[in-house]
Amino acid sequence: MTAKKEENLWNTEEIYDLFSKKIERDWKCSAIAIDSRKVKPGNIFLAMPGTKFDGHDFVLDAIDSGARAIIVKNSLKILNTKIEVILVEDVYNSLLLLAKASRKRINNSKNIIAITGSSGKTSTKEMIGKAFESIGETFINPGSYNNQVGVPFSLANMPRNTDFGIFELGMNNFNEISTLSKLVQPNIAIITNISEAHIGNFNSIKDIIKAKAEIFNGLKSDGYILINNDHYYDEVIKYTKNFSQSNVLTYGFNKKADIRLVNRVKSNNGQKVTAEADGKTYKYDISLDGQHQAINSLAVIGSLMLSKCDINKGLSNLNKITLPTGRGAKYHLLIKGEKSILIDDTYNANLGSMIASLHSFHEIAKINRKVLIFGEMGELGAFSEILHKKLYDYLISFNIGLVVFVGNKTKQLYTLCMHVIECIWVENMNNSSEDIILNLIKPRDCILVKGSRHMKMEIIVKKILHNFKGK
Repeated sequence: MTAKKEENLWNTEEIYDLFSKKIERDWKCSAIAIDSRKVKPGNIFLAMPGTKFDGHDFVLDAIDSGARAIIVKNSLKILNTKIEVILVEDVYNSLLLLAKASRKRINNSKNIIAITGSSGKTSTKEMIGKAFESIGETFINPGSYNNQVGVPFSLANMPRNTDFGIFELGMNNFNEISTLSKLVQPNIAIITNISEAHIGNFNSIKDIIKAKAEIFNGLKSDGYILINNDHYYDEVIKYTKNFSQSNVLTYGFNKKADIRLVNRVKSNNGQKVTAEADGKTYKYDISLDGQHQAINSLAVIGSLMLSKCDINKGLSNLNKITLPTGRGAKYHLLIKGEKSILIDDTYNANLGSMIASLHSFHEIAKINRKVLIFGEMGELGAFSEILHKKLYDYLISFNIGLVVFVGNKTKQLYTLCMHVIECIWVENMNNSSEDIILNLIKPRDCILVKGSRHMKMEIIVKKILHNFKGK
């Protein structure tokens, strides 16, 4: 079961201890909020400074929405006496204090799991979370809250009755995952895979491996490690030398993996998976498509094994997975009376996730015309041209019927493809390019929309759904 939100998430005594402040009123907090638009009665609002907005500009909005207390920098004067005002030197540090205290109060738990990787983090998190929901009170950090603000925010909102905590950790540079892992202090650390995501911020794939391996910096000394054996395993394993190798498990398609994908069969609602682990065979359904998702599901088996939970009970819940917006959701369209499919994979894109999506796309589309609307991959730096060109062979081999290339970084790939694939190129998403795309879509098409976040490919998804009555 999902960990229940508590009216007593934080109480007066705990806040007093954290901030060394005498609190005049006895009150309880139902949640921590950092967005004034999401404040509900009984919340504590932290006036977080940001790159675009400063939470201090929205304090009055938070109060009007029913904030029970506010945490603000000590230079701000608050005249409202009906709520608790906590003045601090640094609001972000206050969030860290709450996060650390939240982790400490469930310190007896042996089931805090941290996940990182170049792709598959969110899918793996959602699957593990769904599996553990059938066993105990489970908390996962929501959506894309995987960065230097999102992770401590998630920790600060973790209910005190949590049995299993599942956290996704993301990064753009060195030392970011290390910081997050030390906050989460996982009992199990998972690396889903390694690819060229964010390589523009690094010098090589080895640097990315090193940055991802920082997840071990916060791992409990007696903690367990789960590593995908299909991606740079020999390099990743070097960073586990401070841990007992008996506590390291591998998973993947590789025959040497401790948890191995044996078979998978496409089904109407995803796929049927067969896996082997510790001499046992596991057969289960997952409501997600593609070999990459079947491999991600192996991390669920590993997590359940290491947590000494009923594996079959946890796996029985994987046919109920729904991913957040932009993570591969399928929509049924009606185009001139004919059924068509739209796949929304617009959250982000790197070479590894792009290839995985194309494999899954190929399976889903079957005999339908495949239409790819591809926004450029970002954060690749000097590697951008060569990594975009690596997609050429996949576009050819998967018989893509039409490709719409979007963005300047796709133009060279478009030039390579234009003589062998039906394709067009547009600079960005605007009213003109959207109309062109809509006119190219035909009945019974299977459409995949994917691109890096800065391309805002979700715009064309909304337009297609609006025009073709998507469900």
